Amino acid sequence: MERSTRKIALVGIILLVVGLIAWIMQLTGGLLAGSNMTNVFLWGLMIAVFAFLVGFGAGSQFVASATILSGKEELKPLARIAGACGLACVCAAGVAILADLGAIRNALAMIVGMNPRSPLAWDMIAMCTFIVLSIVQLVMIARDARSVKVWAVLAGLAALALQIVEGLLFSTQTAHGWWATPIMPVDFLAVAFVSGFALILLIACVKGASSKALAWLGRICASAIAVHLVLALIDLCLMFFEGTPESAGILAAVGSNILLYLVELILPFIAMIMLFLPKNRGQKKPALVASILVIVGIFAHRLMLLFPAYNAPSLYLQLSGTDFTTGPYPISTGRYLDWDLTFANTTPYFPAGPEWLAMLFPIGLALVAAVVILFIMKKLQKDKS
Repeated sequence: MERSTRKIALVGIILLVVGLIAWIMQLTGGLLAGSNMTNVFLWGLMIAVFAFLVGFGAGSQFVASATILSGKEELKPLARIAGACGLACVCAAGVAILADLGAIRNALAMIVGMNPRSPLAWDMIAMCTFIVLSIVQLVMIARDARSVKVWAVLAGLAALALQIVEGLLFSTQTAHGWWATPIMPVDFLAVAFVSGFALILLIACVKGASSKALAWLGRICASAIAVHLVLALIDLCLMFFEGTPESAGILAAVGSNILLYLVELILPFIAMIMLFLPKNRGQKKPALVASILVIVGIFAHRLMLLFPAYNAPSLYLQLSGTDFTTGPYPISTGRYLDWDLTFANTTPYFPAGPEWLAMLFPIGLALVAAVVILFIMKKLQKDKS
């Protein structure tokens, strides 16, 4: 095992252990008690991490499929790494969901009491399908099988379906205007390409990949960023020109989180410019900086999925027989205490300390899983030889 790989494994183990301890501590006192979530803001940091990891997992699989199908020798070493990262990230995302469920027994309800009409059920099926096809594809890569291109196509289609389902999961929630847009599934797909190519670009820089490989990864990543930014701005413009109380509430919620929103837009934009500049193509340092900017920006994007959705009122009081809207309905916060609000239109949310620490659990698991998967693939390759 290379020295850099051992360091990644060590960092992953540390993050995993710290996060696991924090999550167990959360469970002992109650998941909500160890967080700043409420009845109003009921999806917190762990769900943002779930969406973050799923995007990187599907995106990494897109890289793996593209490198295998391209047949280019300079890209061939990336297929193994990208496929391993894809499987590791999606598995870790599944763990993030299980951690967010609270009691372990709730995981059984996902299987025993699965509701086929629920978007969450589609998500679970899509993730399981992706994991199975990804494992088969990695075995085929390790064995250098003739059918590897077939499995690369199937795993790529599974990644495509996973991101579309993820986008539909949000866009079908009509009570949350920030999510309820047909642009959401398309943007999820674009963000997956941005995430996956940025992650593999970062790894390629560390591993010392060829300038041709860096240029190829950077070009596709920059193009995907452009698509994502256009879709994000179109969605914002449609919201602005809608002129309804609901859209005004969403814009107000976006405005209250404007710094985070600017991070989501500006950092990938800077990275896109860096990657598109002819003088930077195939250059390690600009590619490294750009990939880091993208990863930070995408994490902000996943957090921004939550704040405008939960802080934009979903119910408005309308005078009977008229089109006049007087204001939003307050809803229960779930906090029945003398010193806290019982009903509110919005709720301030910033992840509590235990949430930040518990978040390290799935992230550490993704790092460790990627190293283990690559190690197993290497053993399979040796066994064949």
